Amino acid sequence: MEIDSVTLEQALRTLGSLLADRGHFYEIVAIGGGGLLLLGQIDRSTKDLDLVALVEKDRFVSAAPLPGGLIQAAEDVGKALDLGKGWLNIGPASLLDAGLPQGFKSRMHTRAIEV
Repeated sequence: MEIDSVTLEQALRTLGSLLADRGHFYEIVAIGGGGLLLLGQIDRSTKDLDLVALVEKDRFVSAAPLPGGLIQAAEDVGKALDLGKGWLNIGPASLLDAGLPQGFKSRMHTRAIEV
């Protein structure tokens, strides 16, 4: 399924709400087309939201593998919104191993999803 900005925002709000209901909290670092959609930099659709990392104790850690609670909640959201199982894509997580570009963290845009 193609994901536009409205659908992506809905998916993330639903994911955040579901995780909160289950007692989980995660900070994700998104890149690629989905990240640009969230910033309003592009208006084309995407197939997924690329995750490069999670944030734990103010440090980047690999998004691969995702924690079980996040996997299950993402799958549940994918089913409910007909996004497919892989709408959260951890393929780019290997970029963290090579090192993120200089200044990546200072250029990040942080958002809290209201649940």
